[in-house]
Amino acid sequence: MSSFGVRSGGRADRRVAVGVGAGNVVLCCVLLLVAIGALFVEPTTRAEETAAGQLAGRIHGSWFLGGLVLFPVLRMTRTWVVHLATMIVTPVVLFALVVLSAVAL
Repeated sequence: MSSFGVRSGGRADRRVAVGVGAGNVVLCCVLLLVAIGALFVEPTTRAEETAAGQLAGRIHGSWFLGGLVLFPVLRMTRTWVVHLATMIVTPVVLFALVVLSAVAL
């Protein structure tokens, strides 16, 4: 038993956790590029910039909540924790990198 009251899936949970963590980092990087307009279509008006940011936010929120619901149902505690951590920490780190790079210029 884990501290969350569900049994960990063992080896399968470890493999899935690594994949989910890597996938979440890639997803957050892509969503950052979408939000700033560097990927797909470059926004030319303020309304298009706002729409791109909102789209990225909706995708991030849906993916985050989906994982928070799905992984406990599948009894994948380790994967749930990795998902929670990567979906919270990765955007913060990426934002900090963008701000630091802007300050350095």
